[in-house]
Amino acid sequence: MLNDLSLFLLSCLQALLHFMYWDSLPDMQELTGMNTKWATTLMAQHLLAAADRYALERLRLICEASLCEDVAINTVATTLALAEQHHCFQLKAVCLKFIATSENLRGMLFFPKLIILNRSLIKECDISE
Repeated sequence: MLNDLSLFLLSCLQALLHFMYWDSLPDMQELTGMNTKWATTLMAQHLLAAADRYALERLRLICEASLCEDVAINTVATTLALAEQHHCFQLKAVCLKFIATSENLRGMLFFPKLIILNRSLIKECDISE
């Protein structure tokens, strides 16, 4: 029997194949059975990695645009890591701008596992040590 993670990853694969054949993304809520911003963000994160791996530039740009719109305190660290790893400069800039605001930075202190601000990131955020 498949667990929730396996079902979600299967949904990601279905979305990837749908895009490859039809040049469009399926309805994510229908595909995943979840109607949450978190599920949409998670799907976009996984599809971004797959798009970069399989050189699907249009899908990568679609995912990057979607992630730029949905940056949140509980997803920004993962999204920033993906932006860095997959050379999504616009997404990285959006994440850094989000982190740099004082209220977001304070809110992120409640998610210590999500982000570790190293010196280079602190400089990019323009946050004084």
